[in-house]
Amino acid sequence: MLLLRDNAAIESAVLTWPWPLGRDSLGDHGSVIGDLESQAVAQSRMGALYENESELGFGATEASFSIASDTLPFRSFGSQPREQFQASLSQSWLSEWFAGNLSFTYADDPLDGDEFRLDGSYLAVALGNWSFGIDQVERWWGPGWDGSLILSNNARPVPALSLTRISPDAFENKWLKWIGPWTFTTFMGQLDNDEGERPGSDARLFGMRIDFSPFGWDNLDIGLSRAAQWAGDGRPGGLDTFWKLLLGEDNAVNGITNENEPGNQLAGIDYRLRIPGYNFAHYFQIIGEDEETFLPDANMIMGGFETWGELARTGTTWRAYWEWADTRAGYLRRDPRPSRDFNTAYNHGIYRSGYRYHGRSIGHAMDGDGVMRSIGGFIVQENGNLWGAKYRNYSLNRDGRGPNSVTIEPVEGQSFEVFTELSDLSFLPFISHQPSAISHPRLNLGLHYIDEENQVSGESDDDFGGHVSITTSF
Repeated sequence: MLLLRDNAAIESAVLTWPWPLGRDSLGDHGSVIGDLESQAVAQSRMGALYENESELGFGATEASFSIASDTLPFRSFGSQPREQFQASLSQSWLSEWFAGNLSFTYADDPLDGDEFRLDGSYLAVALGNWSFGIDQVERWWGPGWDGSLILSNNARPVPALSLTRISPDAFENKWLKWIGPWTFTTFMGQLDNDEGERPGSDARLFGMRIDFSPFGWDNLDIGLSRAAQWAGDGRPGGLDTFWKLLLGEDNAVNGITNENEPGNQLAGIDYRLRIPGYNFAHYFQIIGEDEETFLPDANMIMGGFETWGELARTGTTWRAYWEWADTRAGYLRRDPRPSRDFNTAYNHGIYRSGYRYHGRSIGHAMDGDGVMRSIGGFIVQENGNLWGAKYRNYSLNRDGRGPNSVTIEPVEGQSFEVFTELSDLSFLPFISHQPSAISHPRLNLGLHYIDEENQVSGESDDDFGGHVSITTSF
């Protein structure tokens, strides 16, 4: 999908996931641009996926199993198992107005104690150009490959009511037409952090995001995001409170006190800029943990570079990236206070579990007060098989104080991962002899090595592990 966007075959930004297949994905530029065979392959694959997902009635039943030596230290964009063993069974269906998927997952001895889950389930209805739904699906907001500062797949998906704009058509109004193709999504979810009977526990989670390409520039995609925890046990949760939340009235001004403070908000902007004429892009994200003069403050930042290409007309594409992220909430402060830079990101005085769900950060996987540098790349063959690797160097919970879901004490570390996602297994001899009722088997494999040093005790620890996931339809 990103390859198609980079070649203007998709008219709207693709910085937000999930990306509805109901959109006019290839727009008016659906023809192959230039002589890129890889783009023709990508368009063909996208078209086949759209055609398959657009068939009315029940889709194929899908079953998957995964085994891991241990849980991965950091989740990134893509599909990785959450537990050491999990199995799921899902069934989708589609009608003229409704779309749904029911997914049951069993996890053995999970970290959060929830053995049975509905992660990946949804029910949506299309009304005009809008999709209304109730869902429990993973979301990813932003251009990063190894993390999003505001909403990633690190924590398990939150059950929510959602609203999404389907087609990204630009405004026809002459005053708004400059915004270009735009998408919008918002949701209202329910957290259940099991904090016991105290104010702020079991809060709601609100999110809102818009993506647009101003003036129809295909080389620039911009995203604006907001997220907030609000309401919960013993906290105000009426419409007046929500209105104050939307206006950003969170701080101890204008009559806002600890008793009536609307919630814990994060907001910011990200963009992805392609260099015209070159297979090169820069992306950046800045998310504020506070607000001052109606603008985000106490900011975390992330940025990176991408490059991509094709392997000599084979239909095989490659992509590589370098990414840097810092979750110390102290960049670009209008009122610098170094003493409060640390222990701010993803933490809050009222919502004591912070911006987390079932023990994991809802934002970046390294949680607050960390810095991570990563480099990675992958190739995608003509048959859809993907092969990749990534290296990370990181510092976690650098001041060693305050809540942190990854480590209590400061840690310096590095990790290396190799992985593959195989959708075409025809090279395996036993696949050609599979029962006719079973189709489209997919195999995910990964290996990782981690080397870390505790900065307090001086102790070093290393770990070698892996995971395998098998998915099939019948």
